[in-house]
Amino acid sequence: MKTITPTSARKDLYSLIKDVVSTSEPVEIINTKQETESVVMVSKADWDAIQETLYLQQVGVIDQIKKYKNEESVDLGEIDWDTM
Repeated sequence: MKTITPTSARKDLYSLIKDVVSTSEPVEIINTKQETESVVMVSKADWDAIQETLYLQQVGVIDQIKKYKNEESVDLGEIDWDTM
């Protein structure tokens, strides 16, 4: 992951945003005086995907998919997607 300072981010914010959106690569903006104080810039589309994945994991859908993936005899037509 690319790391930059707040000064660099401020200087070329528009290009930074375009780059993050077009490459889907996050950028860490780190405070040079206090390195534990940093943020990560991600595109809105990537953020939405992360949130959706976390939700699906929280409600158990990902575990169900893994379970069905490991069962060779399961026909995907038999999965009740509404109850997952």
